[in-house]
Amino acid sequence: MTRHSGLLRLQASGLLVALLLSACEMVSTDTAIERIPVAVAAPSFSRDIAPVLAETCASSGACHFGPGAQQGLELSVDSSYANLVNQLSACCGLLVNPGDSANSFLVRVMDTSLAVRGGYPWRMPLTERPMPQPVVQTIKNWIAQGAPDN
Repeated sequence: MTRHSGLLRLQASGLLVALLLSACEMVSTDTAIERIPVAVAAPSFSRDIAPVLAETCASSGACHFGPGAQQGLELSVDSSYANLVNQLSACCGLLVNPGDSANSFLVRVMDTSLAVRGGYPWRMPLTERPMPQPVVQTIKNWIAQGAPDN
C-alpha cells in the first residue's frame, strides 16, 4: 500500500464518520410532548395528538397499553381515535365530545384542579408530570375543531 492510497482511505473513513454523525443529528430524539412547545392552532390527530397519547399513556407498561388497558381504554396510535371520539367514559360522559372540549373527559382529567375534573380524583397521566399546557391546549383546539380523524 502506498502512502497516497493510505491517505485516501483515511480521508474516506473521515468522510464516512462525518456523514454518519450528520445523519444522527438529523434524527429527532424529542418526545411528542417536546415537539409541542406552543399550542398548535390547527392540530392534526395523527401528527399532534396520537403520538402524545401513545408515548404518555400507552407506551409499554403504561395504563392504557394493550389488552390489559385500564377501563379497557387502549390508546396506541392505531386505536386511540376510535377508542376516544364519541365514546363514553367509565364515569363521566364522553371521552372526546367533538366541538366541546369543556365537556370532554379527556381534557378534564388532564387538569390539575379537582374542581375542573368534576370531582374525579385522579389527574392523568398518573405516572407522569401534568401534561404541559401547550399540549392540553393543542388537544382542546383539536376537539374544538370537531375532533377530525386527520
